[in-house]
Amino acid sequence: MTPGALLDGVFPADIAVAWSRVGDAPPELFPAEAALLAKAVEKRRREFAHGRACARRALAAQGAPAAPLLVGPAREPLWPPGFVGSITHDRELCVAVVARADTFAGVGVDVEPDEPLTPSVAARIWSPAEASAALALGIVPEDSAAKLVFAAKEAVYKCQFPVTRTYVGFHGVEVALAAGTFMAALTAPVPPLPSGFRFTGTWRRADGEILTAVWLAAR
Repeated sequence: MTPGALLDGVFPADIAVAWSRVGDAPPELFPAEAALLAKAVEKRRREFAHGRACARRALAAQGAPAAPLLVGPAREPLWPPGFVGSITHDRELCVAVVARADTFAGVGVDVEPDEPLTPSVAARIWSPAEASAALALGIVPEDSAAKLVFAAKEAVYKCQFPVTRTYVGFHGVEVALAAGTFMAALTAPVPPLPSGFRFTGTWRRADGEILTAVWLAAR
């Protein structure tokens, strides 16, 4: 079964999407990639291998040749010049998205199991105002609302990183949910992006998963 209910039509046609099941046999890595995992446990090796394989398929769809995808100082994937992308996985699904940098300044995707966060973890993810607004909408079950906001903020972080090269914490972004979409605003400046800068995102819930997606047009 393909995760069509989660992925079909989420991203514009000029953003390439590739996915795999994390439980499948791990794809082969380039030697330089495998060297990054010398001390990693099997679970991490499997997740990394699926992420890189998905990323290469998405890059190939954009016309990029196969090559190692190494890791930057913030543990981010080092995309080939001229491309931006994002990789995500949970224990079931791996997804990678890639776009051309002359069209998009950044893209972000996150996938999470549709399971509740504990109250203490949720309190670190969203503000009381975000929580009240999300729960008042009633568009997702209360048990899913905090996880959806978490996933939205993860996708925004990945989307903004190629622009700012800066870590943005959970309270650095304020998320307002709507049916199938969300708006996310920076709560402080993250140069070159000003305080209040807004991202528009999309979300889906299906098959026990939550998926969030954000993209930012190149300027």
